[in-house]
Amino acid sequence: MNTKDSGYELEDKLSFLQACETNGVPASPWLTAPKLIIKHRNEEGGLGFQVFTNATAGGDWIIQRALVNSEHLARLLPPDAPLSTLRIVSSSAASLRAAPRDGAEVSDITLLSACWRAGRAGADTDHKSVLFDVDLPTGEIRGGTTNSHWYQLGVSEAARCPWRSKGHTIRAHPDTGAQISGKYIPEMDSVRQIVLEAHARLCPGVPLVGWDVAMTTEGICLLEANLSCNFFRASFDKDGFFCFVEQAMKAVDDMAA
Repeated sequence: MNTKDSGYELEDKLSFLQACETNGVPASPWLTAPKLIIKHRNEEGGLGFQVFTNATAGGDWIIQRALVNSEHLARLLPPDAPLSTLRIVSSSAASLRAAPRDGAEVSDITLLSACWRAGRAGADTDHKSVLFDVDLPTGEIRGGTTNSHWYQLGVSEAARCPWRSKGHTIRAHPDTGAQISGKYIPEMDSVRQIVLEAHARLCPGVPLVGWDVAMTTEGICLLEANLSCNFFRASFDKDGFFCFVEQAMKAVDDMAA
């Protein structure tokens, strides 16, 4: 296993988008204008004025227009819910080889879990969401749970918030009452294929990747590749996962020997 594999560069969000473009992997569109000016409609004297320099021009910001949830998913969400994404975690058997990019194929990639983050009303991102477990083969949405306690900052918040959340006991969206468990994520065949091909083409040398997949009014695309990922409470084949981790640790030991 090569811990300096170029696939780890995809943690940088601009590098990820550029790699997707080069390798024909669908990703969220981004703007290449060097700078973006945003100003308040009524402020004067230089107030309410913001300048963002694009990462493509040496700045820190990736500038994108907002994407909208697909009609099917929007029916399960509040009208003002954020873009609500799937988190798919995959593993790469190619990463266990000395030269993972040589002959890496889709067959080297295994999909481990799927979670749909159903965003809360008024939230900017789906980090405020209910985490619904999703059956990978069928796209059936199972029970939901939460992880909001993960994001509490400061001693006082940590003392007040629950340390653990319950199992997957949520069946409906808490903001609308709409039943979600038992519904289906559409086009799961396409979602699975996009993730399989992305891992094989972009970063076969990275053992585990968490992919943020958006289903939008413009189609399916990837938002990010998370290389220090978690399952977001989704169910997964524990025996298969632990076996893969054991093989990965052995590969690291062999490399260090």
